[in-house]
Amino acid sequence: MLNFTEANKNAQVLAIYYSKVVGDKFVIDFMSSKTEISSPEEAVLVTKVFWEMVDKSIDDNNNENAIEGIDDIEFWMHKLFNKVSGYLTLNGYKEQWVKTTQEIKSS
Repeated sequence: MLNFTEANKNAQVLAIYYSKVVGDKFVIDFMSSKTEISSPEEAVLVTKVFWEMVDKSIDDNNNENAIEGIDDIEFWMHKLFNKVSGYLTLNGYKEQWVKTTQEIKSS
């Protein structure tokens, strides 16, 4: 499960907020620490939605928007990047993370 400590709770707030903006139920549950990734297909989905979330957060950060009182969006999204990529790597989905990320970044 994707676990957040009190010290990185803002990363989870943004994770849930942006996953709701993108609108994928599985990813919302994953970012809310309610479900695990249990297949390569789910890992690919989480990776794709994560990068959509990053795009949305960049827009908010550039427009100096605060999300649920959080105004240092870039900082917390970097923390979320470490959480998500670390989770996928530790749980055997590094290949899906790397390949999908490369595909997104090269398109």
